[in-house]
Amino acid sequence: MALAAPVSAQAADSAGVLIPAPDAYADLADTLLSTSNNGVLHQEEGSASYLWTNTYNRQTVPVTALDGVPREAIFTQHDEYDRAAYATTVDGATTITLVDVEKNTKTDLTLPQGYSNPRISGGFVLATRASGDGGYDLRVLRPSGTSTPYDVAVRLPAGATAEAEPVLFGGEYSSLVIRYRIGSTYGYGVLNGISGTVSALPVTGEASSFRITRDVVTWFTRQGGQGVRVLSRDRPGGTPKVVALTPKSADSEVTAYVVGRNVLWTEGRKGALNLTPIDGAETSRVLLTEFEQGLERSDSMLTALGRTADGTRAIHLFTVDGSGLVFDLPLRVLKPVKKADGSVRALGLDRGTVRFADALPDSVRLYGKDVGTGLDPVAGTDLPVFDDAAPGRFADGGDEGLARLVTDPDTGRDVLVTGDDPAKSGDRLPLPAAGGRIVDVSPEFLLYRAPGADGKNYVVDTARDKIVQEQPAQAAALDHSTLWTAQPHSSGTLIATDLRTGAERGAVALQAGCVPDELQSNGKLVYWSCTDEDRAGVYDAAADLAYPAPAHDVLLGDGFLAQRVAGSDTVRLTGLNDDGTTADLSAVSGVKDASTADSRGVTWTADRHAGKIAFVDKDDTVHITTVQRAVSALAVADSTVPAAFRPGAAWQARWWLSKPAASWKLTLRSRDTGAVVRTWTGTATRGTVPVSWNGGVADGSAAAGGYTWSLTAAPADGQGPSLRASGALDITGS
Repeated sequence: MALAAPVSAQAADSAGVLIPAPDAYADLADTLLSTSNNGVLHQEEGSASYLWTNTYNRQTVPVTALDGVPREAIFTQHDEYDRAAYATTVDGATTITLVDVEKNTKTDLTLPQGYSNPRISGGFVLATRASGDGGYDLRVLRPSGTSTPYDVAVRLPAGATAEAEPVLFGGEYSSLVIRYRIGSTYGYGVLNGISGTVSALPVTGEASSFRITRDVVTWFTRQGGQGVRVLSRDRPGGTPKVVALTPKSADSEVTAYVVGRNVLWTEGRKGALNLTPIDGAETSRVLLTEFEQGLERSDSMLTALGRTADGTRAIHLFTVDGSGLVFDLPLRVLKPVKKADGSVRALGLDRGTVRFADALPDSVRLYGKDVGTGLDPVAGTDLPVFDDAAPGRFADGGDEGLARLVTDPDTGRDVLVTGDDPAKSGDRLPLPAAGGRIVDVSPEFLLYRAPGADGKNYVVDTARDKIVQEQPAQAAALDHSTLWTAQPHSSGTLIATDLRTGAERGAVALQAGCVPDELQSNGKLVYWSCTDEDRAGVYDAAADLAYPAPAHDVLLGDGFLAQRVAGSDTVRLTGLNDDGTTADLSAVSGVKDASTADSRGVTWTADRHAGKIAFVDKDDTVHITTVQRAVSALAVADSTVPAAFRPGAAWQARWWLSKPAASWKLTLRSRDTGAVVRTWTGTATRGTVPVSWNGGVADGSAAAGGYTWSLTAAPADGQGPSLRASGALDITGS
């Protein structure tokens, strides 16, 4: 099975953006059975009847006259008169039934006693009959309008004998291409089905793909140079023309057909269908990128089942136009059929990027979509698809790209992989445990928790691929380069650690009366919970405000809390006002049940840097919607901006914003004159503004002295004023 359906999204006013989980699709099985000058008989998966698709208006109808006929009883053949044929044997008597597929009528031809192993083409039946000398006679029968069929003995060339079972390659009206034995080898000839005479073909050595049209007889051989031999029927005693082919292998199976003055051929199973001209107007080219089956028609056409370069799979009719060029008439497009429903097993949302793990019977894959950084989500581009994902095993939000935990096949331990391109291996960091999960991500750091009673927290510097902190498993959260942890044995004290230096930045007393076992932070707010004691709250350190909060199944967003209501399909939403009060933001319902006790990151999640949530409904459609429109203003959340540098080195400055910006501008001015020395601009960013400068300016280089920089940025969600930040820079020498 294959995932054939794209991650298509649709906008839905109040519901935001909807993304159906991809289902598993597979090709519809189809088999070409026989052809006529006006259509093709085929057996399609899921159809109760055999189907007839005509060539004049490309309509497909069931052939009810063939209902109940076993597939193996139907002859693969070409018939100019729109007839399919099948054989039945009752009490030793074999009957050939000709079915007019357009009219759904039948004509029976019963083989005389002693005749067996029938083969058929165009109403002519080739059969064998045991002779008195232990050999076989070859006979041709055809309907006569009476109960007694025409019965003609086949007169093989001198020295030739019939095989126990006749071999019939195909026919054109009353001419049939057959095989017979000449001593220990095979001979090939064109049988006249009316007179019974056989004209031998000049075939030497092994040969295959015998075809006959009104104009030529052809076959493929590697004897004397691999290619197709083309013998004109006007000059049966002449020398065949050789059309050289170029298979990739010297011993592969090659199947060839004739359309007009061209050879259409394929190599191996599901190879490409190639065109090689015999002569005429055509040039060599590929007609189908994947060829499954073909039936030659006696009017120099080919009915083929295969796939074109754009991935479309169909039944095609290849014929020639008035200029002798081969053209393709698709008769019936075969769309993939759904084999299994997709099921979302994990969900993530971060600053305009949604990711979800879609589970199918044979795979779990991680899909994603850009849903925009504006106030309301939009259906943007699909993100690259990654193999394998589970709750807590992937996260966006880092400068190094998507973070994923994969299993090392040799050690069984987790490996942290970062990067947004699944075709590249990305940065890889072996971790000290197996089966862990990503607890939190910031632009530079990642918080990983090893499982078990003896598990630990590890903080990874993702830019440098190294572990910079190790601590017992405890409540912890990242706020850019700050790590918040709950101080053990204290009454709700949080410790802030600078991850770049390892030093404590300070502490916050929550007055919680308990040691939190869960922390979340979005830069402005910190959510804490003592789940066993059913105590929780939200703290705004800058404003020194505390908000009440539920203690279970809660996620922190920008200016709101989301809580899954126990035993229901509802996520309740609570706004956090700037004055310390809360507001009811209503709720979303129809959330899918999770197989785990904690459904966060499984069937629903919140974007802590925006006013949006994502959830999965009972039909495994992902919803992304705005639930809080009173969001925070754009600000600089963290930065590394050197205050001085020497030209010839590089001034590496970086600002991390609290939410996405639509554009930004950095201006460097002389502190003495106010003149602009250098300007940098950038388009949309999800949160990082990087600048690198070696001191060069348009007319040389910046002189030693004092400068000021100013950064402005416009919020991508359009909410609040533009960001303005400034600082000083000293150039210490030339």
